[in-house]
Amino acid sequence: MGQVRTIGRTTLLLVFLIGAGSFGVASTFGRAHSDAGARLTANFHRERHAALVLESIPPQSPPTVHITVLGTTDLHGHIEPLDYFTNTPAQWGLAKIATIVKRVRAEQPNVVLLDGGDTIQGTPLAYYFARTDTDKPNPMILAMNALGYDAAAVGNHEFNFGLDLLWKVKREARFPILAANVKQKYANPPQRFEPYIVKEIAGVRVAIVGFVTPAIPHSEMPANYADYEFEPIVDVARRVIPEVRKRADIVVVVSHSGLPSDPPWPDELPGENAMLELAQQVPGIDVILFGHTHGEVSERTINGVLLTQPRLWGRSLARVDLDVSRDTENHWRIAAKHSTVIPVTAEVPADPEIIRLAAPYELATQKYLDTTIATSAREMRGTNSRFEDEPLVDLLHAVQRTVGHAEVSMATMLFTDARIPAGRVTIRQIDSLYIYENYLYTVAMKGARLRAALEHSASLYQSWPTPSGQQPRLPDFNVDSASGVGYTIDLRQPTGHRVMNLRYKGKPLNDSQTLRVAINNYRYSGGGGYDFAGLPIVYRSTEEIRDLIIEYLTRTAVVPTSANKNWHIEPQEAVEALERAAMKQEADAAFFEPKKRSGHLPFELPVALRVMNGVWFPSLQ
Repeated sequence: MGQVRTIGRTTLLLVFLIGAGSFGVASTFGRAHSDAGARLTANFHRERHAALVLESIPPQSPPTVHITVLGTTDLHGHIEPLDYFTNTPAQWGLAKIATIVKRVRAEQPNVVLLDGGDTIQGTPLAYYFARTDTDKPNPMILAMNALGYDAAAVGNHEFNFGLDLLWKVKREARFPILAANVKQKYANPPQRFEPYIVKEIAGVRVAIVGFVTPAIPHSEMPANYADYEFEPIVDVARRVIPEVRKRADIVVVVSHSGLPSDPPWPDELPGENAMLELAQQVPGIDVILFGHTHGEVSERTINGVLLTQPRLWGRSLARVDLDVSRDTENHWRIAAKHSTVIPVTAEVPADPEIIRLAAPYELATQKYLDTTIATSAREMRGTNSRFEDEPLVDLLHAVQRTVGHAEVSMATMLFTDARIPAGRVTIRQIDSLYIYENYLYTVAMKGARLRAALEHSASLYQSWPTPSGQQPRLPDFNVDSASGVGYTIDLRQPTGHRVMNLRYKGKPLNDSQTLRVAINNYRYSGGGGYDFAGLPIVYRSTEEIRDLIIEYLTRTAVVPTSANKNWHIEPQEAVEALERAAMKQEADAAFFEPKKRSGHLPFELPVALRVMNGVWFPSLQ
């Protein structure tokens, strides 16, 4: 009987056979079992009392269950540990994350693996297999299936390539992609997003609820989210979490929405990053794994809710450890919870299985990136391109004005670490010059609206002289410059009155004059705080701006190396201060480069450095 005591549900089976033998039922199992039945009958009276005691004891779960939740977010198409722009090794990517996940699973049987969204966009590999070769399974989903993800939240960038690709990805995923705050007319997969799932793990019911930032309409083209509406996260959570709580012992939120930034991003929208409000205002949540803001939070507790965020691109893996035990009413309760982030470093090898799956995709991507499209007479960098008129941004303006049949263009340097070498120029360099999946719009705009847009851009620069105690602050990618008009930005003036001597064809621009102005769809939707809503669209590209640049240079075969010099900032002292800040930023980046390559970066880099080095970008772009 000691053996019976140790086998949970087997206890009932053996008690049944003992009892059945005493009534002669053992014979129904066949002659081969008759001797065994007789022996059980002979022993029945001797062990009857013990058997009755065992029969009355229900199967017991362990008194304490340990559950580990692992999480990634904002992988942005990174599988291999590779910097595509420089084609050098880097300490990030799903292949290295896979090694850590497998190590944890080897030591812990009860593991849940989640992802916080923005998965299928962000690298040349992701782009190539979303746009050029769409017949093959999506490489990110292929790798995530192999690694055995349990669920994921949808991210805003999942909508970048349109609904057909999004639905293809959802069909291929062997895990649910969740979004509780999406209103939809769809009733069936793959179009429909489920709000949550409940998994039973070692007898414990674990609910996983997904949310996505409701700011998608402010950054995405309407066709890419047709028939979906995005509701405020906290409003929906007040309805959904109580429902989920009734069905689960543990509630885990996986969300593509983060903690609000401090100071706020210039283009951060109300409700975009709602995890602080969610933790503070909606009871019943145990853990929040979040993304979207591209930061890292090892462990933070708000109102009893444990929050954690791994770094983007698979630079770290979030780990949440939960000790769950039964209370006096026999309900599962969390006795202890703790989270941390596990960094991806040079000491973490890439997982061979994931590398093998990614290999044919990687080969095709590298061949595409190494395609020569033009030549350049000299090397050019994007370092100063947000505060000085530089050739690389003027190249963007030339493409936008030419393709969009526009008189004026507005654009910015998206990635200040972009570099065009002297000599041969390939698609790899253009990918670093234009890193987002934006489309070109040409809109009909009055002179007054153009002036207001330029004033908005000028307002994003720090005043001069720099406020007491503040260091010069480099502008982010929301400072658009304009081509086709001439003007001066005077940082000594109050915001709203900084754009001076605005001219078109050498004459002062009339507020009532209508111009064709080329912008991107992100700006048209309000990205960066620009007010272009409702302007008539007179041209809309069917190709993304990155591809338009590649086609333009393929035709011209030469990258222009001189700037138009149609705008500048005053006073000169302010420009010199910005140049010094940019030089320091480059020097800091060079200092941290060995650490970046090894994965041993400090917990927080200065925002300016993180922007330049590609570590952090505002979320919606």
